[in-house]
Amino acid sequence: MEHILFVDDEIEIAAIVKELLEEEGYKVTCLHSPTSVIKNVKNHTYNLILLDIMMPNINGFDLCKSIREITDVPILFLTAKTGMHDQIKGLNVGADDYINKPFSHEQLLTRINAHLRRERRSKTPVKNITYKDLTLDNSRHELQYKQEAISLTNKEFKLLEALMSRPGQIFSKDHLYEIAWGREASGQTHTVTEHIRNIRARIQTIKTDSEVIRTVWGVGYKVE
Repeated sequence: MEHILFVDDEIEIAAIVKELLEEEGYKVTCLHSPTSVIKNVKNHTYNLILLDIMMPNINGFDLCKSIREITDVPILFLTAKTGMHDQIKGLNVGADDYINKPFSHEQLLTRINAHLRRERRSKTPVKNITYKDLTLDNSRHELQYKQEAISLTNKEFKLLEALMSRPGQIFSKDHLYEIAWGREASGQTHTVTEHIRNIRARIQTIKTDSEVIRTVWGVGYKVE
């Protein structure tokens, strides 16, 4: 049985979501105090984590960043903060998805089921991908260059995996979004731009002599 952690200081909302997910066959743990989350995540194994952003003592962004240092399981924000800046910030600190409150039961279940399906598929062994002097290591989830390496988030890895497996092929932002997030972009391609920017900056810390990911203006990106 897959185990979901839900962190929200609003007890009534947590109870509703818990009941909904348990009816779908998931095991659900609810925590209402964000200060207890890190210790809990260290001591338990979860398949997916749902986080609120606006909580007392510590905000969801900081909490997500701390959780990412412990586990790579999908993290979804459920929040009333609907601004584009907040969505970008959430994805940049390591979240895999961002669901605005209020949300329908169908929307929540669809997103959760999609992320868990991708997580199951990701457990299937995949060969490392080498392009020129770069190696994308699937088992370590890192990009290697000579004797150095950078760790990658799930989304960063999926984006690089697509680009490096087909060098020279141009991928549109919509296509990359569908690959990494598993659904149609629906105007969310700015998140791809942010992730590509982050990947480039991190690659520059180990390989400064050339640009790995090239922008094809008005079209998308390619590795060349």
